[in-house]
Order: sequence, then structure tokens, then C-alpha cells
Amino acid sequence: MISGEAMFWAYDVALGVLFIEAARVGAEMPADLRPSGWPELEQGLRTQALVGSSSAVLLDDLAVEQQEVLLSCIVEAARRIEARGGVSQDEVSTWPELEESGTSFLRGAEHIAAAPLVELAQALVDLAAGTLSPAPAERYWYYGTPQGRIVQGG
Repeated sequence: MISGEAMFWAYDVALGVLFIEAARVGAEMPADLRPSGWPELEQGLRTQALVGSSSAVLLDDLAVEQQEVLLSCIVEAARRIEARGGVSQDEVSTWPELEESGTSFLRGAEHIAAAPLVELAQALVDLAAGTLSPAPAERYWYYGTPQGRIVQGG
């Protein structure tokens, strides 16, 4: 995740779960509240969820209106996941967005807890706002792990 000079790493499984749920939130939004570029943004969320660690998410590449809608959808997605108590393998295996990869998407985990996903969503909001706390020197934050935020690199 990159915005300006700031960045952090995210566990691709957690990011994928969050992005699929965010795409669903946006799809439920009244059409007049979605930005004109919603179809591309929605497709980007779904694609990023599937490619995972193979690419970076560049918030600066989004128009201000797209960033606002994206972050709003991510916050609501985290709220929904938290209300459900996380995401189970049984639930994920039925997600049509994942097609044949649904049974292996969580990489053997039976359940993804809500707390790391909520923390990841907040980190995205903070990153976009420029308020993400800096990681220790020469290191990076890594969000979405089962343990929550950890330090990476160095």
C-alpha cells in the first residue's frame, strides 16, 4: 500500500478478504453516490483480491472522489466483517468472486479474525490521510497478519 512517500505491507489474504467485502459494499451503494469511475474501481478491488502480493496498491493513482469512496467502502467492509466475527473458510468457499480458488483462498486457515482486518482498514484510512505512524527506521509495518500489525524488514 503506497500513498505519497508513505507505505506499508499487507498480508494478501487479509487484503483480499477486505477488498472483496469492500467491492460488495460499493456494489450495494446507490448508483448516484458512486463515482463515475466505480466500475474500474470495483474491478480493481476484485483483481487485487485475486492477485494478492503480486502487485502494489497505489492510492495516489486514484482520483480524490475514488479514494473517498474506496475508503468509505473499506471502513464499512471492516465494520461488517467485525459484526460477523471474522470470515470463515466455509463462507469464503462460496464467494463467486474467487471461482475455483475459494477453497484455498485462506491458505489452510479455517477462520480469519476480524481484528487484523479492522486494523488493516484503519491503516488504509491513516495512510491516505497522511497520519499513519511511521515504522521503525529502515523497516515497514505489515498489517493483516493473524497477530495483527508487525514490523517487517530491516
